Amino acid sequence: MANSLALIPWEDQDREERALPLALRPELGVTTLDTVGPGRLLHVAYSSAGRRLEKTLGQAAHTLGLGPAPTSCRIENAFGDDASTRQSTLDTMYDSFRSDTAEGRLRVLKKECGKLFEYTHL
Repeated sequence: MANSLALIPWEDQDREERALPLALRPELGVTTLDTVGPGRLLHVAYSSAGRRLEKTLGQAAHTLGLGPAPTSCRIENAFGDDASTRQSTLDTMYDSFRSDTAEGRLRVLKKECGKLFEYTHL
């Protein structure tokens, strides 16, 4: 997807009107195209390091089983592989929640569903 450009009018030191080109980039917000000096270099360095760190942490979290995808897999596995096992699990859940006597496996399932809910609402 191509970056959209905007021209922002401003006055320089000699009171001449000029247009400052800006690139609108969703991942970085608004960035000036003609920025000079150490700030630009620091921005490039921090952005690059940040992307690498984010990618590394994401891969580590996925390896450790954190995040929405592994959580949903654990929920799916808790219900079983065939239709009769799923129906049995749902019946057990319904009965235990009505009588407020959830066994260990159902408490874990409830906890995993809570985690998945938090992931989807952050």
